[in-house]
Amino acid sequence: MAFLPAGRALLLACFVTLPLAACVAGDADSAAGRASLLATTVSRAIACRAGWPQRTTLDRFLAAEKAHGASDEQLAAARSAYVSVSEAETINQGVRPQPCTAEERATLRGKMNDVRAGRFEAL
Repeated sequence: MAFLPAGRALLLACFVTLPLAACVAGDADSAAGRASLLATTVSRAIACRAGWPQRTTLDRFLAAEKAHGASDEQLAAARSAYVSVSEAETINQGVRPQPCTAEERATLRGKMNDVRAGRFEAL
């Protein structure tokens, strides 16, 4: 188990140096890719104080993906991607905070309104 900390360090380096969605899911058309985009949007909105998710956001997203025909494996990958990107975004914002412009904040507010309404297609 000595390799576990090194593996975590490598994963953290990936999250800090690359766009986070690229580390977790490269295909934006997959459930995991969409979950990565959702997590990035939610995390950035929180950092910019442009909106907060509901407790059921991930569950509602997964239900929407299932309704669109995602398999159990795809749903598991999407859940994993969402959690991984959310955690990495939190760490990244703590290590290297990125300021928000007024335009970005306004865009994120609109996206978070869609997320809170359960409209995930607009991501």
